[in-house]
Amino acid sequence: MDTLKSAQLYIVIGLILIVLVQMVMMMAFSSRLNRISKLMRSLFTGPSGEDLESMLRRCLNESSYALQRCDELDERLTAVAQQVQGCVQYVGLVRYDAFGDASGQQSFSLAMLDGHQNGAIITALFGRNDSRCYGKAVTSGKTPQMLTEEETEALQIALRGSTAAPAVLNGKRS
Repeated sequence: MDTLKSAQLYIVIGLILIVLVQMVMMMAFSSRLNRISKLMRSLFTGPSGEDLESMLRRCLNESSYALQRCDELDERLTAVAQQVQGCVQYVGLVRYDAFGDASGQQSFSLAMLDGHQNGAIITALFGRNDSRCYGKAVTSGKTPQMLTEEETEALQIALRGSTAAPAVLNGKRS
């Protein structure tokens, strides 16, 4: 027990040193915890000072609004796509010299079709002394009237989906 009394001073000094080291470590951890806490607060708050929960709610609201708008736009796009089917979408044009007395390929046959291949073929014949214009209905890509070579070519161009593609008739590019 005498050994213990003689070492008592050294034991108390050692314990004081251990307590001081632990206090320094606690202050370092506290400082580090404060820095991390500030970092987390700045991370979880937006530029306007709004907290993470508010930002997430706002983002969720904006997201659901965007989905709603997307559905509305999808409906409108479907309606427009249906309307477009009735508009002229395919055109075939063939120019040629209908009469020997006029040149410059002033005569033409024009086929105009919608998305359902319905429409019309318009043929205009121009000569020096005479001009004529004809119209023929097209239903599902066919016409009940007889077609001339030029009208047939214009209809074929339109059915292929070309727009105003040049045609070659009688060895000449039109």
